[in-house]
Amino acid sequence: MISFFRRIFSSKLGLFLTFCFIGLIAFAFATADVSSSGTFGGVTGSGTAATVGDSKLTTAELSQSVNNAFRNEQRENTGLDLKTYINGGGFDDVLERLINSFAIADFGNKYGMAAGKRLVDGEIANIGAFQGADGQFSEENFRRALQQQGINETQLRDDFTRNLLADQLLTAAGFGAAVPQKLVIPYASLLLESREGQIATVPSVAFVENSKPAKAAVEAFYAKNASRYTIPERRTIRYALFEKSRFNDKIKPTEKEIAGYYNLNKSRYSASETRNLNQVIVPTEAAAKALAAKINGGTTLEQAAQSVGLAAAEVGSISKTDFANNASQAVANAAFAVPSGAIAGPAQSALGWHIVKVESIKQIPARPLAQVRTEIVGELTRSKIEEAMAELTVRLEDEFADGATLGDIAKAEQLKVESTPALLANGQNPNDRNYKPIPEMQRILPIAFTMEADSDPQVVEIIPGQQYAVVAVTDITESAPPPMTQIEQLVTRDYMLDQGSKKAKVVADKIAKAVSGGASLSKAVADAGVKLPSPERIRSTRADLARQSQQGQVPAPISLMFSMAQGTAKSLAAPRDQGWFVVVLDKLNRGDASKREDLLTATKTQFKQVFGNEYTAQFINAMKEDIGVKRSEDSLTAVKNQLIGGR
Repeated sequence: MISFFRRIFSSKLGLFLTFCFIGLIAFAFATADVSSSGTFGGVTGSGTAATVGDSKLTTAELSQSVNNAFRNEQRENTGLDLKTYINGGGFDDVLERLINSFAIADFGNKYGMAAGKRLVDGEIANIGAFQGADGQFSEENFRRALQQQGINETQLRDDFTRNLLADQLLTAAGFGAAVPQKLVIPYASLLLESREGQIATVPSVAFVENSKPAKAAVEAFYAKNASRYTIPERRTIRYALFEKSRFNDKIKPTEKEIAGYYNLNKSRYSASETRNLNQVIVPTEAAAKALAAKINGGTTLEQAAQSVGLAAAEVGSISKTDFANNASQAVANAAFAVPSGAIAGPAQSALGWHIVKVESIKQIPARPLAQVRTEIVGELTRSKIEEAMAELTVRLEDEFADGATLGDIAKAEQLKVESTPALLANGQNPNDRNYKPIPEMQRILPIAFTMEADSDPQVVEIIPGQQYAVVAVTDITESAPPPMTQIEQLVTRDYMLDQGSKKAKVVADKIAKAVSGGASLSKAVADAGVKLPSPERIRSTRADLARQSQQGQVPAPISLMFSMAQGTAKSLAAPRDQGWFVVVLDKLNRGDASKREDLLTATKTQFKQVFGNEYTAQFINAMKEDIGVKRSEDSLTAVKNQLIGGR
């Protein structure tokens, strides 16, 4: 709610708490965003990365987790490569999260906590990737998904078990954290604080020379700043789309199947009766008999219910079988034994004694086969097509596993194979800004960017149960800067701006020093010896800063102004060597939130979260201390080196 504390919540602690019990497999399936080529990120075998209590975190699990976390991060930051991610702390963060997850589960097991099989089954059944077209758990989809991810059921269940134990243990750890009011008021008041100041701009272009720079100097600049021009990893993808509609003209039910379906579902087509019912349920038979007598005496069901402090409930139109399932057979027998408009009961169920009024009766005549034949043909056709589609996808996966190529499958199944240019993970073509990938690429790209060039093709579900693609990666272009000859003009421009920025810094520092010495910003700018834009006056509040921060739109000079002392001046570099700013804070107007209950409440809520997170972190540390954690530094180094070296 209060974005002023954003830095607190986006800290390493905040991230760690957010993900401390997100598992490497369960989370991936839940978000339908994990794919594997059958190995764990290139690290095979079952070496031990860390021993946590009685459990072992394998190098394979760690490698897969790092790869999955990197791919998720790369979708947000397409310029990110695995080496940068690992060297920036990504590897250590994932390792810590996994150790925490294992530690929490082992601690729970040590002290008698458990997550039963039925509970784990329920969690698995709720994962969308494991559900069929009817929204129910599909054993076939479950097995296929496990095969596609290259994991086994035991791994999946262990991961869900750890998550469930973590949920039980950590929920109460930070519950009820107390925050002193004396701590809340100063921080809440910060949001009401406003600041007034000035900003002067010293642009680099004001110092750029007209002469063309020496080629050697530009080349040296390029070599030093190659990462600035690095193009992220690109992949060339071959794919072939196929849809369920390919079976529309090929699959028709036989007369025997139609007759069999009709006979199997005869109860569905036989004569039936539904009744529109209202009811009142009371706790005792005596109360029910008294209520029935009152209704039979002329009082309406609704009035009679109100007289004893109850309300009549509308059951609606229902069959006898369904009503028996909802109430009891005795209640259903009574309700379906009286004519329309009559009162049935009292009759007993597990809920109590029912008084039921029959509002209306609807008789549905039997329907012969000839009458429902079209309906049955439609249902059988849909079912057979879905079965054929499922069989096809499984068969294709088996054939790929046996060595079939995309070309082999395309020829056998009469599929059209397409090929993309070298694409980034977000689908862009860096060599053609006008290129637009097909919509299906949103589903294909995440899978393709987890595959290796020599991986077997994979079947990718585009629209569940409707459309699929067979996908192969034919070429992987590693993340690297392009040859300078391709971007020489751009590099030359950047070099000239870099040189101009260095000169602009000297002037900006001179202006800031003059203002700090008592000169006005306008005079210091005028005395700079170069024509510069006039300074701008600015005024903002911390609340404005918080709102802008939420939108990711905080100008750097404004942010700097809120970290300065009144009456001071500071210089600040503009992005991409565009120049320098000189920021002056003229006036600081402190806020007072002591009367703002809304702000105090919101701030206290945020602090409770911070305190609760700290309690949770300390609890996890205590659990690790209790069960013991031993890291295998040699194995960890080997995994890290192989991940970096494999890219």
